[in-house]
Amino acid sequence: MRRSVLLAAAIATLTGAPTTAAAPMPPNNPPAASRDALWKIVHDRCELGYQRTGAYDPCTLVDEQSGTALFKASYDPNQYLLLPLARVTGIEDPALQEPASPNYLYDAWAARAFVSSRLNNSLPEPDISLAINPKNARTQDQLHIHISCVSPATAAVLKQVNSAEYVGWKPLPTELKDHTYQALAVNRNTFESKNLFQDVYAKVTADGATMDHASVAVANIAPDQFLLLVAEGTDDQPVAAEELQDHDCSIVRS
Repeated sequence: MRRSVLLAAAIATLTGAPTTAAAPMPPNNPPAASRDALWKIVHDRCELGYQRTGAYDPCTLVDEQSGTALFKASYDPNQYLLLPLARVTGIEDPALQEPASPNYLYDAWAARAFVSSRLNNSLPEPDISLAINPKNARTQDQLHIHISCVSPATAAVLKQVNSAEYVGWKPLPTELKDHTYQALAVNRNTFESKNLFQDVYAKVTADGATMDHASVAVANIAPDQFLLLVAEGTDDQPVAAEELQDHDCSIVRS
């Protein structure tokens, strides 16, 4: 298994071991006035600050080995964001299709322990998901993967899914938030070793759609089984996969 600072910190979080150089939660969410606010935070403050002082502030973690940073979204109680240290604008960035592109999705999944730790480590894997919004349904032009709880409504639909029926792309049996999501089953080994953005690109372009309008989610549906979800919006009707999440984590109480 590929180990990194991020993965080691996630394991430590799950086991209750202390992590080093942990930063306090940032006091405010990134200003919406600039679409480069997150980039300036992750590069100018988190990465360069870490190189100068060894502190992650205002990020929770900086992992130069995986090329990522973890940022606590202070405007939501439980949500974290996984961001590249490299300049990657979003889901549409061609850099994500490069063979040597880091596995940002799996790195985000490894960081799920930080969400669970805010809820007394009470979240089973199926209660956590990843989401990436499209260019026209986001405020920031630095790729950021939302790591948070699934909504109870999303969880109810995903419980109907048999991964054996999704060896190829297929619509979910029920619309989510009035949107159609295409799904592809992947096992844990594939998730960890493969660049799933390439699968997304192949699906979206085969449908005649554009990555500018693509929205992506990943959810666990069974031990070692995951669903890669894609919704294709339009200029006028964007679909944000973040709609599948519930940052208040009411699923813990359901």
